[in-house]
Amino acid sequence: MKAVLLVGPRQAQLQEKPEPELPDQHWVLLRTRVAGICGSDLHYFVSESVGGEKVPYPCLVGHECSAEVVRVGSEVREVQPGDRVAVEPSISCGVCDQCLVGRFHTCRKIKFLGHPGELDGCLAEYFVMPARNLIKLPPAITLEEAMLAEPLSIALHALNLAGVETTDRVAVLGTGPIGLGLIMLLKHRGLSQIFATDRSEARVRAALQAGANWAASVDQEDIVQEILSRQPLGLEVVFEVSGDQEALDQSVALVRPGGRIIQVGIPIPERVSYQIARLRRKEITIRHSRRQNRCLEPALELIKNKKIEVSWLLSHRFRLEEAQLAFTTAADRLDGVLKAAFVL
Repeated sequence: MKAVLLVGPRQAQLQEKPEPELPDQHWVLLRTRVAGICGSDLHYFVSESVGGEKVPYPCLVGHECSAEVVRVGSEVREVQPGDRVAVEPSISCGVCDQCLVGRFHTCRKIKFLGHPGELDGCLAEYFVMPARNLIKLPPAITLEEAMLAEPLSIALHALNLAGVETTDRVAVLGTGPIGLGLIMLLKHRGLSQIFATDRSEARVRAALQAGANWAASVDQEDIVQEILSRQPLGLEVVFEVSGDQEALDQSVALVRPGGRIIQVGIPIPERVSYQIARLRRKEITIRHSRRQNRCLEPALELIKNKKIEVSWLLSHRFRLEEAQLAFTTAADRLDGVLKAAFVL
């Protein structure tokens, strides 16, 4: 089968690999239909070390996807060949202390689709997953929407952690697909004061389209001064979705005393810093968000019921043969890219 492998920093290659075997009779062979390039995939593309962990090149990444069932194990009853499915990329054990209290996303033995060293990803013609990780798609949801439900589920988990009220004033720093999903979800929850920032002019415009009341480029505006001129007392909640040190500093400056920072973005360096005096004096709560926890199905429901429109986020479509171009376009934010994906 054809597969896209990251073979070194800023190097993506199309290679031939054997079709994967089913590990046991509860697993399913899937044909990839639409596979998105996530920000975490881009981390592995642009840097040989992420969060202090070396990237084990070559690696087959990718976890945002929709697929078609090709073959099922003898114990599988949930799906059958020909079914269109969305994919929950996190495989939890179900029996560790974390799983037993419902924290499946921090499972002690977790395996994540496309995480180097854990499980080969979906940027290939075929991949395998347990049947319990698949959600059959109704006719009302397209394959592209099903792929986009995965980043929307990340945004939904972060929103659930934040505990926002409709009267809260909120900022979303970083408006890639997850940040844009957050803005749409905040709007859906009834919030009316949403500020957004990004470096990409295309993503600033997208933030306004998603429902932000104010959005600007961090390269063209003094973000803190502009937002605080509109909200002098500060904001109740700031979602940091970029992972950049500059945005972490802005989060601390923007949040009001007693406010909350939800750290969604993944910094590439092993260590980042916060201005401790400001954190302490304002008694700021920082809550880190890891992936998502059983939020894919609710995200699909929001899409199916037309509560959230995600299809416009998919701005660039590529073939597997265009792997280098796809990753470069997404990593360097070329051509106004929002979400890049491989369509098979």
